[in-house]
Amino acid sequence: MGVCCMYFGRTTGVIMKKALSYILSADCLSGKLMLACIYALAYDFMYENFVYKLFGYIGNMDYVEMGVENRVLWILLSVLPFAAYKGLTKISSFFSLFLYLFVYLPFVHAIFVAYNISQLQIYSYCLAMMVIMISLFKLGGEWTLLRDIVVKPQVSLRTIEIITLVLTLLFVAIAHNSMHFVNIFTQSGDMYAYRAQNSEVEYLGGVAYVRGCLFGAFYPFLLVSYLRMKRRKMALLPLIGYFLLFAVDMQKMTFLMPFALIFMYYVISLNEDKICNYLHSFMMVCILILSLVLYIFQDDEIVFTLAAIVLLRTVCVAGWLTQFYIHFFNENPYTYYSHINIVNYITEAYPYSEPLGRVVAYGSQNANANFFLTDGVAACGLIGIIVIGVFFAIVLLFINSISARYKKSDIFIMFMPTIAYFLNTSIFTTMLSNGLFVLILLVVCSKNVTNNMNYETIEER
Repeated sequence: MGVCCMYFGRTTGVIMKKALSYILSADCLSGKLMLACIYALAYDFMYENFVYKLFGYIGNMDYVEMGVENRVLWILLSVLPFAAYKGLTKISSFFSLFLYLFVYLPFVHAIFVAYNISQLQIYSYCLAMMVIMISLFKLGGEWTLLRDIVVKPQVSLRTIEIITLVLTLLFVAIAHNSMHFVNIFTQSGDMYAYRAQNSEVEYLGGVAYVRGCLFGAFYPFLLVSYLRMKRRKMALLPLIGYFLLFAVDMQKMTFLMPFALIFMYYVISLNEDKICNYLHSFMMVCILILSLVLYIFQDDEIVFTLAAIVLLRTVCVAGWLTQFYIHFFNENPYTYYSHINIVNYITEAYPYSEPLGRVVAYGSQNANANFFLTDGVAACGLIGIIVIGVFFAIVLLFINSISARYKKSDIFIMFMPTIAYFLNTSIFTTMLSNGLFVLILLVVCSKNVTNNMNYETIEER
């Protein structure tokens, strides 16, 4: 009898494990939709009871209780695009997963709970975003419109190392008088003070492009290359480079980025196929658990600080910034892309005296936001969202093509700094000032050790 019970218990455990694995995989449609629904409902709860309740005083942050009809529509619009997600098949699906969690879901929710927005604007904005989100997921699946792109002759890794060294020395030579080293956890006051101080130093503006190229292109590219070659001592050099950048810009993202890159590299390398199939579930479940723990124990001062970083500044930031931008541009003129320096240099048509982020927040803060807000809503409202959505899809198609010869684990990590910028800045700023354009050149032109296939195979295609 005891043997039968043990056998039954083991059999049941195996069945449950297999069932759970299937439900959490990207292959299970019902599992994806159920998880997305749970995540959306949890997001709504956290936004209302933590973000809006405790930080609503910031202004232009709303939470209007949804009626039954609007709540059902909100759930449908939030969940349905995720049916098109098929796992991490290409670099575009990696981008799209982050955009879905940290841009699309907060955007749709923010529209539905915003004050003084017409039903026409709610439905038109959300439907446009839904079509764009589905299309972006499709780019990672069956949509392949461009052939694999390789530029010859290829640039050697040594050449890239020399260029990186020269740019780093140039950065240090210009910015060394503005470098400070602080503990980001215990000296946050000093960090913010140095950041504000350095932002007013005129000569640092000249190295902003150098800093962007190093942060978003050269350092992640070399870091992945060294890790792939198992040259771990050399991998320390990009880390030192990131710390030098942090000593000037005083951004937490700059300090934490190299650790995130290394962690994600080894996690994905453990079992690339499983990570590609289960990353969405892992991210959603981790965010849900972490959010719940932080909410329950928020009375503790340290936990509250962490909760503000995770919930207010990371998970929900795109939501309340969506309300900032929509409220502002419902009453003020669009920029028609004159917020982009090159466009404004030609047209001189930018209608405001301050940068876009400060204008939208009425000078209270620098409300930098994702490109659907800066290059979409701010540029031309609904039309702007559609235009920038199509442009972004074209960019992803091109990146898919140039990255086909790379291992997924490598190319995903190389583009992580780019994803971080996409969630927080204009797409044109990311391309021109934060290294995306340079990274694309490195990926397409380099004779790199991370190649996933030989050139003959590519030429035969």
